[in-house]
Amino acid sequence: MRCLLRRSTCVWGRDIEMLTLRVTDPVGRGFLRPDPAGGPNPRELVIRPVLGQEHRDLDAVRRADGHWLRPWEATLPPDTLEHIPTFSQYMRRADRDHREGTGLIFGVRIDGRFVGQFSISNVHWGAMSSGMLGYWIVSNWAGRGLGSLCAALVLDLVVGELGLHRVEVCVRPENERSLGVCRGLGLIEEGLRPRFMHIAGQWADHVAFFIDSESLPEGGLVQRRWGSPAIS
Repeated sequence: MRCLLRRSTCVWGRDIEMLTLRVTDPVGRGFLRPDPAGGPNPRELVIRPVLGQEHRDLDAVRRADGHWLRPWEATLPPDTLEHIPTFSQYMRRADRDHREGTGLIFGVRIDGRFVGQFSISNVHWGAMSSGMLGYWIVSNWAGRGLGSLCAALVLDLVVGELGLHRVEVCVRPENERSLGVCRGLGLIEEGLRPRFMHIAGQWADHVAFFIDSESLPEGGLVQRRWGSPAIS
């Protein structure tokens, strides 16, 4: 379906609402674990492509939790000729990737507040039809199943509905939570990739996982992992 709305609301040639994932009462329905501190259950989880100034709002959340996220963030090697773009350049490029179908950045909101990001990058269409999934979740939502649920929803969407044949996820061996997400969803483990990416100032090994259209289970990852669809 072609997007007939204004450009700013078109993502991968589709109305942005077609790429918006909503899960009501995610704790009550068993998709997320309750707050161990006894806080109220969230009413709604929304995973939606980020556009325009929303990038700044999401980045502010990431920066505020920098102590938690910085050890896992990609960095430029010292001998590179590349330069880190300004944030305005980053926003323009991200929105262009959304329009052209070469990248996809989802913001994760709980009851309207950003709590994480899931991104499909390095997208190649044609003979490869592949991409890579990367993500982060704020520290106060760690351990409650949010990463697993969002990863399953995003992979079900991009492989099951948007036409990518294969999506890879590469995780540092030290990142036990992220390894647990990939293994818990049943992604196929390919093995260790030595010095795969420059992370936190040094070349770091990664464990590679993937899922493709042939290995996507009938009904999707959410159905297999939780036994029922999250999107009603």
